[in-house]
Amino acid sequence: MTLLVADELEPRAHHVVQEICAANVATLVWCGDGAEALFQIGRLCPDVVLISAGLPVVAASDVIAAVRRYTSVPIAVAVGAGEVDHATRAMAAGATDVLGRPYRRHELQAILSPFFAHAKARWDNEAMITVGALQVDSRAYQVRAGGAPLPLTVREFELLRLLVLHADQVVTHDQIRREVWRARDDVASANTIAVHIGRIRAHLDDAADLISVRGVGYRLTVALRPARAIE
Repeated sequence: MTLLVADELEPRAHHVVQEICAANVATLVWCGDGAEALFQIGRLCPDVVLISAGLPVVAASDVIAAVRRYTSVPIAVAVGAGEVDHATRAMAAGATDVLGRPYRRHELQAILSPFFAHAKARWDNEAMITVGALQVDSRAYQVRAGGAPLPLTVREFELLRLLVLHADQVVTHDQIRREVWRARDDVASANTIAVHIGRIRAHLDDAADLISVRGVGYRLTVALRPARAIE
């Protein structure tokens, strides 16, 4: 799991956030301003976000509004003295919760711990997925088709896992860039994605069909409706 913090923290608060991440086995990513936060959120797809209401360069409310166009990631906004208006705009843009700044250990834990618990439950639920003859094991980074392991690269595994999670739905090029390449815009071109899709198709054989939706993305289908077995 990943916590992204966009704030300039004093040493004590920095240490407290690190302890909370360690307790939840989460990776901590720091950002100094709103522009960097937007870039890193799009690249990393963090599980939890904590940002200052007075974020420089790009305002917190603008960051939240942009992020809410493509993800429901929990976003906690830290509000200091004189920042009530910033906090109001942040909540209107889609912030999940508000806490005081400077940070207090008990308040940070009370806000972040439920977010981490929800993210962990989601990751656990998606750890083992079965769709038709395909079984995706996220812990082992392995996909089996009819019981036989497929020789996938890491990137191919993550792309196929995304398609399996959204079986019978169209996964767009933008979704693939965000969640597989951890990037936005044209960092991964449509042709690059198509090459990876072609390699996956060759490995799948008759286990599933990967259908191209021209100009939009791809849809994975199997003979039966997808049924997920969660371990």
